[in-house]
Amino acid sequence: MWLLPPLLLLLIPGSSDLSAVIMGPGEASGPERGSLTVQCRYDPGWEPYLKYWCQGAEFRNCRILVGTTGSEQEVKEDRVSIRDNQTSRMFTVTMENLTREDADTYWCGIERIGADPNVQVKVAVGPGSSGVIMGPEEARGPERGSLTVQCRYDRGWETHVKFWCRGAEFRKCTILVGTTGSEQQVKKDRVSIRDNQKRRTFTVTMEKLRQEDADTYWCGFEKNESNPGVPVRVTVDPGSSAVITGPGEARGPEQGSLTVQCRYVPGWEKHVKYWCRGSDFSICRILVRTAGSEQEVKRNRLSIRDNQTSRVFTMTMEKLRREDADTYWCMIERVGSDHGVPVKVTVGPVPVTTEVPTSSPTVSSLHPEGRALLSSVHFLLLVFLKLPVFLSMLGAVLWVNRPQGGSEGGGPPRSENQ
Repeated sequence: MWLLPPLLLLLIPGSSDLSAVIMGPGEASGPERGSLTVQCRYDPGWEPYLKYWCQGAEFRNCRILVGTTGSEQEVKEDRVSIRDNQTSRMFTVTMENLTREDADTYWCGIERIGADPNVQVKVAVGPGSSGVIMGPEEARGPERGSLTVQCRYDRGWETHVKFWCRGAEFRKCTILVGTTGSEQQVKKDRVSIRDNQKRRTFTVTMEKLRQEDADTYWCGFEKNESNPGVPVRVTVDPGSSAVITGPGEARGPEQGSLTVQCRYVPGWEKHVKYWCRGSDFSICRILVRTAGSEQEVKRNRLSIRDNQTSRVFTMTMEKLRREDADTYWCMIERVGSDHGVPVKVTVGPVPVTTEVPTSSPTVSSLHPEGRALLSSVHFLLLVFLKLPVFLSMLGAVLWVNRPQGGSEGGGPPRSENQ
């Protein structure tokens, strides 16, 4: 940085309007032991110049903490990093592991011969909220596809409202969706949020991604004081969603199996396909993958087979457990960012099957209550129908075979007049 006396500074053409060259937020705040992100914009023509982040009450005497190299490459010094997006004419500064001592006056500056254009940023550090919430820092998804982000939080915050917020500065970001303090999913437009209070994680899903969705977002809490929050930088890969399609959701029974099929467009037949677990596909864990052929590959309880004729690859998960419920990805490996589509897997309880008789039931195949009922009916039939009939038949037989009156010879009865 070139430092000149005030009198000489006045002699430089246009130096009195240097504030118009670069613009910043003016103020920024972050949680203690957390992180802070500041974005400063600049006018056309300043793209190849060095940008820097400087600490101190007076710009002339401030201490440069980190600076770019004139390119878009990120530069990091200790706990501070800077990256220049020359296409958007914006450079971003991130301060991590904030301490109370970091609260001070800072400057976004552009180095040149003469007086450097600059803008002041006053940084405040909130009390001890950093350990409260943790996020992935970066997440990416395919255009017209979906993106899932999980943020974790400490004990004691289960019933607090959580939200997903968009904007470079946390204090001024726009809340897109928030929970109700319960585990119920809330959805607004293309964004949904669900809080798992047992695991102390809340999950945000953005669907039908567009290029303009790329931005800085925040996982945050709502409370009476300054809200704890953690930034997540979201990027959108162009046009990769049409390459691969999947079911979106799949469900299988506990101790049973689950099959998922994902389709892909022509030209990707020989590429490696794989099944990956985790909310963010850029860091998900690969569970099983093909060898670029149609041969089935099996690993532990998982298998994968690619039908290159139909352009469908199939994943099977066996002996399902409750803990298998998670976000998975059907993925195609390529140079650069892999193509992928998320599949939300849920595991239900063990199904209870009941046999439906196909013919008239017999006593041996019935439930004990059914057998008892038939036994009662049989007893009533015996007493009121079968027994009287049997007694009547027995009486008729006895009547026919009754002994006749007369002599022992068995001749006809004698008349008294004889």
